[in-house]
Amino acid sequence: PIVLQLSPGQQFEYSRIADELNATGFETEPFGQKTIAVKAAPAGLAPGDIEKVVLEILDIAERELRSATLEEIRRDVCATIACRAAIKINMRLETPKIEWLLRALAACEYPMTCPHGRPIALRSSTNAILRSFHRI
Repeated sequence: PIVLQLSPGQQFEYSRIADELNATGFETEPFGQKTIAVKAAPAGLAPGDIEKVVLEILDIAERELRSATLEEIRRDVCATIACRAAIKINMRLETPKIEWLLRALAACEYPMTCPHGRPIALRSSTNAILRSFHRI
């Protein structure tokens, strides 16, 4: 397991949202006074990102979700996991994977933003592109 040291605020939030973390694919448990053990994480989350994601979720919960419902917490946890597991810039993909991703994106309810609402695609006119490259 990965053992994480928590601040007092993170400890409080962990006790409040532990069930939601576990419901979204994490397997966590208290491990001593100020630590938790993360024994499993959702598929697609790189091992190096597990600590960052759990601490990010706890920090977000501490800052923004104190008055949030369990459904809002679950949605935010899932959005954070999805964004961390997403394909990143300069990641090489084979053509079949690209085609599959585009079909899956087209089937989404909100295909132009990530789960947090940030844009993932932009529309630019040909003139705007040409201006950017000083062609007109």
